[in-house]
Amino acid sequence: MNRPKLGDLLVEANLIDEVQMKIALEEQKIRGTRFGSTLLALHFIEEDVLAAFLARQLDMPCVSLHNIEIPSGVLALVPREMASELQAIPVKRDKNKLFVAMSDPLDVESIEAMEKLTGLVVSPMVAPQSTIVDSIERFYRDGALAHEEVQKAMVGAFPDLVRELEEMEVFGRQFREVNERLDRIEEALGKLIEMLEKRS
Repeated sequence: MNRPKLGDLLVEANLIDEVQMKIALEEQKIRGTRFGSTLLALHFIEEDVLAAFLARQLDMPCVSLHNIEIPSGVLALVPREMASELQAIPVKRDKNKLFVAMSDPLDVESIEAMEKLTGLVVSPMVAPQSTIVDSIERFYRDGALAHEEVQKAMVGAFPDLVRELEEMEVFGRQFREVNERLDRIEEALGKLIEMLEKRS
C-alpha cells in the first residue's frame, strides 16, 4: 500500500509543525504507541480535528461508533488484544472486504497485520481514538465471544457443534444458553456412565 504518512499530511495542512512531528516521533519510539495516539497524548492535536482532517484528506468515511451494532462474527475476526494494540475495531464485512474503524487509517503495518490474520482486504474507516477505545471495551465485553474464547470452547465435549455454531455466527446470549445446555447434557451423561459402571 502506497499511502502518505500521517505526520507529513498534518505538517502540510499546518495542523502540527516540523518540531512537533519530531518530538512525536521520538516519543513514539519511547512509548511504543501509534503515531496518532502519541500526538493526542502530547496534546498536539484534538482527536475530533484529527478524525475530520483524515476523513476529508483521504476521502474516507468517518464512522460514528456510538449508535452502531457490530455483528459478533465480525468482531471475532480480530481478537481483542490485536484491536487494543492497533487501536482498530472491525465494523462490518462485505464478501472479502473487512471495514475497520481506525484512529490512524494510514498505519500500513496495522492494516497489513489484520489482512494477514483475516485473509480479507481491510478497508479503513476513520474514527476518533476515544470512541474506538470505548467500543473495544463495550463490544468485546458484552457483544461477542472473542476469537480466542471460541478456540477454548472448541476443546470441550462437543467441538464439532461448537465449531458449527461459530460458523453460523451464533454468539452472545444464545451461544451461552446452548453451551449451558450442552454442559447439562454432558453432566447427565457422566452420571449415567458412573451409575452403569457401579452396576457392572
